[in-house]
Amino acid sequence: MNPKNKIQPLIFVLPAFVVYMLTVIFPILWSMGYSLFSWNGINDMKFVGLDNYVRMFTDKTFLGAVVNNLKFVLLGSVFQLTVGLFLAILLSHITKGGNLLRVIYFIPCIISSMAICQVFSKMLSAQPQGLVCYLMEKMGMEPFALLANSRTALITITLIDGYKYCGLYMIIFYSAFVSISKDVLEASIVDGCNLLQQYRYIKLPLIKNIFSIVVVMLVNGCLKTFDVFYILDNKSASTEMVATYMYKTAFNAVDFGYGSTLAVFLVVECLAAVFAVQKCLGSAKGDEAE
Repeated sequence: MNPKNKIQPLIFVLPAFVVYMLTVIFPILWSMGYSLFSWNGINDMKFVGLDNYVRMFTDKTFLGAVVNNLKFVLLGSVFQLTVGLFLAILLSHITKGGNLLRVIYFIPCIISSMAICQVFSKMLSAQPQGLVCYLMEKMGMEPFALLANSRTALITITLIDGYKYCGLYMIIFYSAFVSISKDVLEASIVDGCNLLQQYRYIKLPLIKNIFSIVVVMLVNGCLKTFDVFYILDNKSASTEMVATYMYKTAFNAVDFGYGSTLAVFLVVECLAAVFAVQKCLGSAKGDEAE
């Protein structure tokens, strides 16, 4: 093999690799170093060893945030996966106006989280009365702010976050469905296969690799969720996430050492979750090899 052919791919990969190192690997290593110190950003750094990690696992707020994160991962992943798949199936059977509907469903993904959260906060507000509370009152129910109630806040924010990102998974599933060979589908129809049987025995099995990728994206994204929960923060422990608690600790409480410890935990948690999902579902590469 020509030596130049070995060097050329490295030249194209190098810029992305440098950016990845500067924006991902170095910050992680930096956070690991900071996690061994107590520092408020002004005074001298004080080496505390593993004290921050001991503090983390005895911190009730942190443990509550971990539980909330796991609840959100479960609820958010199921909701976004189900809705995204349903919309993709729906769009794959719409012949007229399909392009317009795809754009409409995808719009929330490109709208800023701040704008979406402001719209929903006004709709769900009790004082002044928003649309949801108005409808609750008209139906004879006692209106209350869903975001301010500790029993409904987590589920409500999960649905808002799902509304923003369902369009992304819809596009992924839709692209997978339209890539299935029409010859296979036509042959199944000739053999007497109805629509439900097509999805059960042909379409869904053929896109199982896509399912693995989507689940990994969902779990990883839900574990790192920050923007929607931070914007809609109601100062309640029921909606505290690990990422929001990390941010508040590092920048609001100005405790960079402990905040870095929480960041390290978040990285380890995401890596462990992705590894577990891939072991359970099988990576796309492994499935293709079989």
